[in-house]
This record gives sequence, structure tokens and C-alpha cells, in this order.
Amino acid sequence: MPSLWFVVPIHGRRQLAAICLRQLRRTCDALTEHGIAASAVVIADRSNLRDMRGRLDNLLGFGWVERDNQFVSRRFNDGIQLACDPRHNPHPADYVVPCGSDDWLDWRILAPLPDANTVLGFQRVAFVREDGAEMTTRFLNYPGGCGIRVYPREVMEQVGYRPADEDRARGCDTSILYALQREIPGLRIEHRVTDPRQIVDWKTPGANLNPYETLRRHKQDSEPRDPFEALQGVYPDEALKEMAAHYGRVAVAA
Repeated sequence: MPSLWFVVPIHGRRQLAAICLRQLRRTCDALTEHGIAASAVVIADRSNLRDMRGRLDNLLGFGWVERDNQFVSRRFNDGIQLACDPRHNPHPADYVVPCGSDDWLDWRILAPLPDANTVLGFQRVAFVREDGAEMTTRFLNYPGGCGIRVYPREVMEQVGYRPADEDRARGCDTSILYALQREIPGLRIEHRVTDPRQIVDWKTPGANLNPYETLRRHKQDSEPRDPFEALQGVYPDEALKEMAAHYGRVAVAA
């Protein structure tokens, strides 16, 4: 059975991060049920790790790395290295997926996994406004699609399992992809066609480098909708109810 680890740096937004990690646990369980052994590693400073352990029993079985908050890129690199490097992991993951602590992914977009010299990317994404009252979708016509990508271990091995520039506070996903393209001429990027609701970015007031209103004004792919109506049937009712409560909303009944 191939294995896949998600890499999730956490800093602040702790209640939202806990909700997203619980949904990630469901994603991992569904992948495992369908033939892909999935887990995750959380990277955070001591305070954030202590808080997550208080909110999530045994961190839901996920691995963890303690790292300060100075550079997001180092947290991504730490997680990728723990997941993939056989010097640090006796059972290294075959694939790694860097993602945010405010993201949801539908497990179905990840199967089948790409081959050893292919990066799997996604171009359709949903964004939820900071108050949880509106969701819009976008088609990101970029070479690598959105920041969430599936990387084979063989690809990460060629950059020493630390692909991002070590001193970046933002643009880490792009840094990872560019480093791999420089090191591996002809690296293939495959964009999988998905429903935009299968990747959701939940915004938080004052905490995002790219606020919802900026995203909504550019390259909008659909008319805005109520997120808890639009996401019904894509994600579990339990997850939607918890997220609705976080935003002070009421989830739409099934």
C-alpha cells in the first residue's frame, strides 16, 4: 500500500486549525480505507503544539515537529524531511502534500497517485469569506495550480528533502516547486480536473496574506454561495456543523 503524509505548519488560528485537523484525520482515514496509507505531520512552536495537544487527543495520531515561527519555509522543510527522509523516518512516506492549517481536502482528488517523476497539482479552489457567510471559487491558471500539490518522495530526495528556501515567510509553495524544477529538468506537472469545492480555504479576519475580498475581485470562477449549503454532501455533516459553529453560523441540514 503506498503511503502519503500531509505537512501542516500551524501558527495562531488555533480553533480553526483544530477543526481543520479533525477533518484532515477523516481525509486520512478515508484514503487508508481506499488503499493509500495516509497520515500527517504538524509543525509548530512549543505554545501552539501544547495548545493543539490540549484540543486534540494525542494530536489525532499525527506526527509533530517543534519549530519557531520565524520562517514558514523551515516549518515546511522540517515536515517534508520528517515525512520522507529515511534518516528520520523508518517508514518514509511515498508521497508528501504540503497544505495549510486552514484547508480542507476531499480525499477523492488524491487517487490515483502520480508516478515517480510527476507532481500532481490542482487549479480549482474554493475560498470562504472571513465571516463564513460567503464562498467563491477560482480557477488558478498557474503552472503549478494552487499551493496544494502531491510530491513523490523520489522528487524530494533530489533536493535533500528540504525544497523551500530556508528564509521565506511567504510564497513557500512556489519556492518548493521552483526548487524542484531547477533541480529536475523535465519535471512533469499534472493538473487533475476537480470540483472546486474539493479544496477549501477558510479565511480568518486579519490573519491571511491574501484576504477574501482580493481573491473575489480577481478571476472569480462562480457566483458567490453560502458555503454551508455549497459544501453539503462533499464533506461530512459533523465537519460542517463544527465549522459553522466556529463562524457563528448554522450548517444546512442534509
